[in-house]
Amino acid sequence: MAAVDLDRCAVVWRAEVGREPIPVVLDPPTRRLFTADARSDTVTVLDADTGGRVAQIRVGSYPAGLGHDVARRRVFTGDTASGTVTAIDADRLEVVGTVRAQLGAGSIAVDAGTGRAYCVNFLSASLTVFDSGTLRPLGRVPVHDGPCKAVLAPGGGALYVTESLPSTVARVALPGGRVVGRSPAERAPVGLHASDDGRWLYVCNRGAGTVGVHDARTGSEQHRITVGNGPGDCALDPATGWLLVSNAGSGTLSVVDRPWLPGGRPAAAHPAEGRPLPGFSLPDAFTGRIRTSREWAEKKYVIDFFASW
Repeated sequence: MAAVDLDRCAVVWRAEVGREPIPVVLDPPTRRLFTADARSDTVTVLDADTGGRVAQIRVGSYPAGLGHDVARRRVFTGDTASGTVTAIDADRLEVVGTVRAQLGAGSIAVDAGTGRAYCVNFLSASLTVFDSGTLRPLGRVPVHDGPCKAVLAPGGGALYVTESLPSTVARVALPGGRVVGRSPAERAPVGLHASDDGRWLYVCNRGAGTVGVHDARTGSEQHRITVGNGPGDCALDPATGWLLVSNAGSGTLSVVDRPWLPGGRPAAAHPAEGRPLPGFSLPDAFTGRIRTSREWAEKKYVIDFFASW
């Protein structure tokens, strides 16, 4: 894990955590960082100022999402492979319980006002709702395929969810838990952030290398910002208003000034885009027979798709 000085745009420390750290949260009262280490089945706790390791906690299988309830002193992991949510006491740094979710459990949004938490289930196209204090399950909300990130609207009243497979952002009315609208995004939206004033939604389009800026009131995309490859998530720096975007595909951090303003024009489409493929022939690797483009087009293929968040 790396800490970056935003004034100098320089890395100030790096710390060893578990394998494949995906999300991270800061607990302000303790100045501790919690990172979910997906391939180690652990949460690593670091000192935010020095990067020194404080603890490493065993959780469920493949923790790929985090949630944080500062008031109730809880950190939650969405355990993708085991379909559970693990609750950690943020002060004692120990597991205090689990919640049964569904396969693909990941990102968790917590409504501090109501004490309700919402865990996205990527493989089950749903949200698991539970009480962040008692860990009591409170129900399930169906959404579209591949939900990756859940974010509360400032002030409550709504939850936004990126749905990566249909490339949409869903708006869920709270506390009822009913989808009341959807807006289109670019390819494979995974990360999401809402501005403090509730006006803008920043949508990380992992499949396109862009961040879409959506008007939260209308759901319409206002403009797109080109960033690095595979943007996974983003956040606004409260001191400067800069948008910070982590680019998983290029191993970089994009820093965007005044992200609510329209950016440059999107890249022009390739001249061949949308046109039919020219005729060709290729040898069949199994039989050696030369097959034409028509024969290849009629063959069936299985596509394995995986989106991380």
